[in-house]
Amino acid sequence: MSLPKTKPDKASASDEAAGSDATSATETAATETPVVSGAQPIAPAGEQPVAPAGPAAETATRAAIVTETAETDHSADDTPVDDVPADETPVAEKPEEPKATLWQEPDFLKLWAGQTLAMLGAQVGRVAVPIVAVVMLNANAAQMGLLSALSQLPFLLFLFAGVWADRVRRRQAMIWTDLGRFVLLGAIPLLYLTDQLTMSWLLVLALGLGILGVMFEVAYQAYLPSLVGREHLGEGNQKLQLSNSMAQIAGPSTAGLLVSAVASAMVLVTSAFTYLASAILVLFIRRPETAPQHDGPKQSVFAAIAAGLRWVLRHQILRPIVVAVSLFMFFNTALQTLYVLYLIRDLEVPVGWVGAIFAVAGPGAMIGAWAALKMMKKYGLGRSIVWATTASNVSLLLIPLAGGPLWLVVTMLALSQFLFGLTAQVAVVNQTTLRMVLTPDNLQGRVAATFRAISLGMVPIGALIAGLLAQAIGLREMVLIAAIGVLLPLVALFASPIPKIVSWPSDEQAEQWAPPAVPAK
Repeated sequence: MSLPKTKPDKASASDEAAGSDATSATETAATETPVVSGAQPIAPAGEQPVAPAGPAAETATRAAIVTETAETDHSADDTPVDDVPADETPVAEKPEEPKATLWQEPDFLKLWAGQTLAMLGAQVGRVAVPIVAVVMLNANAAQMGLLSALSQLPFLLFLFAGVWADRVRRRQAMIWTDLGRFVLLGAIPLLYLTDQLTMSWLLVLALGLGILGVMFEVAYQAYLPSLVGREHLGEGNQKLQLSNSMAQIAGPSTAGLLVSAVASAMVLVTSAFTYLASAILVLFIRRPETAPQHDGPKQSVFAAIAAGLRWVLRHQILRPIVVAVSLFMFFNTALQTLYVLYLIRDLEVPVGWVGAIFAVAGPGAMIGAWAALKMMKKYGLGRSIVWATTASNVSLLLIPLAGGPLWLVVTMLALSQFLFGLTAQVAVVNQTTLRMVLTPDNLQGRVAATFRAISLGMVPIGALIAGLLAQAIGLREMVLIAAIGVLLPLVALFASPIPKIVSWPSDEQAEQWAPPAVPAK
């Protein structure tokens, strides 16, 4: 029997939570080859069997070695061998037992607390910065469009950020990017207090915040597996995804309350200090981080990006996932681009009800993130991913099917939002965790960046095509096409080996699915 090949250290399962989760879910204990208590490993032919562990076994082994050495020496020159004193028998150190849950892991709790605060601050900032532009700086439509574009332009840097995250110590990268966001966001209220805040300053600061946000996101996703370990990756992703869902619910409403109480620029002081708190908490994480590994000469940035892309697109499991995510982002963006217009113009939903319909997704997302690991344990990892994805995507068909009296229309739309939030989180947590488990540590940054870059690349394309086709063939018709289109990702998932995956794959299973290894950097 041949021995399994040694492979690079993989992302630990805590996520996806996962897988959901990522959560982190996102993301639960990895499936390993079971070891029967008391059984002895079978030694390969030609090798001595491994002796049982423990102080008594070590004493016996040492005595055997001494006896054998004595016999050998006596046969050579009859030199006596001193006895080994009993009190010199070495005592084996008891290995540290793994924590049963991440609630007992202080380093993760620091990361989780910091990220929960930072996520809430980011949601407040997303609402407050445009308000500053409109209310305080009298921005026109063109300036608002430019502000939005500069905020999202750094998404083009995801692939470069992935290479960077694989070449640096990720915890330090997270600390510095958090401190950078604290400085940039805190500069807005400072400029306001000194009467120097202009639209030009706001545009520059928005661009800088976007760049640092991309860098932090990639470094954070690459760092999580090494922090929590494979056995807790799912739980870690689950908890972080739950925090994200809570921030999306509480952030906008918190921003609204703060803006109504104080000047909108001053609201950003709160957001800025959440980044500072995150940096301090990450700074106090005690678990040492290994230095990045370099196999031979360092690759060029573009060669490293290409290596990461090839690895994902040749992977038996990650390729169908990234294809499914990209198709979903294209058609869902088309649907969301027309959603508000469709509700108000075609379905005649009162404007005051639109926000309430959107808000229904929040509680569903929280429940879904919480239930992600339970679903995986009950139905299996692969099934929880594909069937949760099926349920979430099918729920969007309620949007073009909505009709009748207003109460029925609002009920169908709200039900669609709730079901989507609920089931999508189950898929995200488990899917994210599966991706992290399958990815070697030296590729975590590039793989995470590849997923983000490819999927986000579909967003402007889907939005543009949706607007043009809706103008040409009609609003309701385009909404129906988009809702049907989100079912296409299911083909990629069901045609893959994913539905047959029962639990977190072992190292041997992951190696079977993976393409040839790529250079470390």
